[in-house]
Amino acid sequence: MARVIANPGNRDERVHELESGRALIGRGRDCDIRVNNKSLSRQHARIVVESSGRATIEDIGSKNGTFVDGDRVEGPRELDDGQHFSCGDVVFVYSIAEYSVPAPDSMIQEISAEATRVLVSDLLSQAQNRRSSGLGRPKLPKSAEGRLQVLLEVARLLSSPGDLDKQLAKILDLVFSILDIDRVALIMIDEASGEFGDPIVESRREATLGDVPGTYSRNILNYVRERSVAALFSDAAVDPRLAGAQSVHLASVRSSICAPLKPHDEIIGVLYVDNLTLPAAFTSEDLELLSAFAAQAAIAIENSRLYQRLQDEAIQRSNLLRFFPPTAIAQLMEHPKLTVDAIDTEVTALFCDISGFTEMSAQMAPTDVVGVLNRYFPVITEIVFEHEGTLEKYIGDALLAVWGAPFRRVDDAKRAVLAAIQMQEAITRLNLELTNFPPLQIHIGLNTGRVAAGNIGSEHYLQYATIGDATNLASRICGLAGAEEIAVGVSTLERLGGPPPCPVDGPHFHKVKGREDPVAIYKLRWQE
Repeated sequence: MARVIANPGNRDERVHELESGRALIGRGRDCDIRVNNKSLSRQHARIVVESSGRATIEDIGSKNGTFVDGDRVEGPRELDDGQHFSCGDVVFVYSIAEYSVPAPDSMIQEISAEATRVLVSDLLSQAQNRRSSGLGRPKLPKSAEGRLQVLLEVARLLSSPGDLDKQLAKILDLVFSILDIDRVALIMIDEASGEFGDPIVESRREATLGDVPGTYSRNILNYVRERSVAALFSDAAVDPRLAGAQSVHLASVRSSICAPLKPHDEIIGVLYVDNLTLPAAFTSEDLELLSAFAAQAAIAIENSRLYQRLQDEAIQRSNLLRFFPPTAIAQLMEHPKLTVDAIDTEVTALFCDISGFTEMSAQMAPTDVVGVLNRYFPVITEIVFEHEGTLEKYIGDALLAVWGAPFRRVDDAKRAVLAAIQMQEAITRLNLELTNFPPLQIHIGLNTGRVAAGNIGSEHYLQYATIGDATNLASRICGLAGAEEIAVGVSTLERLGGPPPCPVDGPHFHKVKGREDPVAIYKLRWQE
């Protein structure tokens, strides 16, 4: 009599006897061979059995496919006695023998990634229950007690401060001490490519590896990744699912366990062990133990990555806060290319300089000069940020700020003019505090025009800057302003969108470097 055995060799093995004719496989109620597994379609595949015992299987449009010996079934495929096939994640055996077919040595044992998350807590619960029974030291079965001790040691290693790679290397050494293995490795999925990369840490018995260190079966890795299970391959060398895996034969892999690193919903890598000489070297207890190892290692790696991202973001945010107003930081963190890629934009540039600074500093001790500048720059820089401008650079005792890069607003010119007025007022108040130093006076120049804005410099030193005639002319206009004066170019007044915030003198025409025609400027009577 023909039979199909679902999940052969497992606790949920089911034998389905077949009569001549057609039988449907799936998870629907109308199926002759019904398996309640989400990887199966409601009607997944069809088996046709002839009176002679000859049988063929055909996929009937399933989502996850039907496979015979690892090959996807595209049309009717004949089944031999004892042949394995799979529908989705469920393994079947076709048999015409009079007895149930046991699982061969090469069958895969599996534990879901979700189940591994409770293995440690299960062991701890057993220990706690034993203690609460009043029997003193818990008399756990030897294997469970040993696993618990090992897992507690892993937890201790991963919770202790130190370099993560060194901690993970210690864990791999611990795996070596308790399992009969030749290699153990943590192999991560590259976040950029989505493919498995090189191991981040690995240990090996050099004498057994030959010329193929670091060679791991992609078939095994991808099997675990695609199904999100920890898998035990009792004899990888003859397993039909690995028939095309050249790396298995190249490295002479016999037994292997591979467990996913899955801290949350996404697999980030795998923990892999193998024995290159012995088939059936591992047990189901070994599979459980390695699964629990992987669950703890996954959390540690994820926490380390999160900590590194937070550190990187903190450094990035700190760097951005030096030049950009707090209101712009969130957008720049979300869209970093806004500062990397140069853009053509219109800005209002503001140059602010201390009047007579060279003469004043010549009469002061260098440390006093630094002390004055450290009191002066924070005051005017804060005003730039209050009006949502960008601090481009300090140049000696001068400051350059722009409005319009990396973000433009319709009132950029007005913001810049109001900032200039507030700077002059702030210096008056600052002089009341700097009683031991000569009073400071500043002169300011503003101009509006087109520039290229973005990061400029070498690979190791980048500076956000605006390049163009508009900033050059703002510097020249600043040089035409006297102490306590604010000089404004015509283009800036035209962009105000209304009357200036204070009376204006001008225009005054001046020859400036790099210009054939005189430049018209206006001066704001900000003190009135």
